Order: sequence, then C-alpha cells, then structure tokens
Amino acid sequence: MQNTSLLKELELYIDNFKYEDKKISIELSKNLDKDVFIYGSTPYDTAKKLITSISKKPKRFVVVGSSIGWVNFYWNDMYPDIPTIGLDLHSFRVEYGNKLKDKYNLKNIELVVEDLYNFEFREGDMIWMSNLCFEHDSVEDIMSDIIHTHSDISMISYRPIRCMGFREKVKMFKLQVSWTEKQPFFVYENL
Repeated sequence: MQNTSLLKELELYIDNFKYEDKKISIELSKNLDKDVFIYGSTPYDTAKKLITSISKKPKRFVVVGSSIGWVNFYWNDMYPDIPTIGLDLHSFRVEYGNKLKDKYNLKNIELVVEDLYNFEFREGDMIWMSNLCFEHDSVEDIMSDIIHTHSDISMISYRPIRCMGFREKVKMFKLQVSWTEKQPFFVYENL
C-alpha cells in the first residue's frame, strides 16, 4: 500500500480498539463471551489479488461488513477514481474509519452504519462480502438474491457462492489472512 502511515494505523486498530469492542459487546448482551468478536484482517496483497482477479471495471466497490474500512482503504489506494462504500452495523468502527479517512484526506470513500438488507445494490457494483460472522443460510440467500437481481455485478466472498445456475462463474482462491495461511475466497463474475 502506498500510504504506509495509514496502513500502520489500520494495523494498530486491533490493539487499540479491542477493549472498546469487548466493552460494547458486553453492554449489548450480558450473555456474550468476552471474546465474542473475531479480530483479524485481510492483508493488502490478498485483497489486491482478489480484486484484480475480476476482469470488469466496476462502477463502485461495496464492502459489506467493512469494520473500520480496511478493504475500502485498500481499494482507494488501487483505484482512487472509483467510489467505495463500506457498510457496517457497528457505529464505533465506522466512526474510527471515518476519522482515518478525514485524517488522510481520502476522497471517494464512504463508510456508513447500514444494514445489508436495506442497502440498494446497483448494476456494475463489485461487492466484497466480509461474511464469516453472518448466519449461514441468510448470507447464502442474500448473495443469491443479489446475483439474480443484478446481472452485472461481481462478488468476492469469504463463504462459498452456491447460487443455482451461477456456480460455473465462481472461482476459488486460497490466500493468506491474519488468522490462517489459506483462507478460501470465492469470486463471482458474470462475463
């Protein structure tokens, strides 16, 4: 990543905000374990390989489950002229990402508190589904719905994309992330 100062701040997030995440999770539900959230990141090189594996130039890049905007920042580093939107339910993560965006005066990045089910995807979107923490059946349903509704999208997912009639358009990669050497990623593109 060209902006090494920003990359260092992204990496510091895990240490600096781990305590806040745990405190908020306990406030949300007294039944949650102290380690309820999974901490990890997808390295720049992994994200770049996945993003560049898609041949079509998207109109915008949407990250579902963006946290502080890791992948949005990576995208902006590679394609600063194509807008990116990060969706997350955790306002404290979105707020932190927006502080970084403002601090580094980055354009074409929008990080918002938004529910996946309320967001309006568009033709030409490239969607990054950070969906390991999503409930299995619901994430399969939403990915299938998005693919069937929008013929001109592409999608990157940590979970398999098993949409009927589209399986032949899915490539699998096994790439490094912070939690394992060979995380499966699934890339859908309708050429």
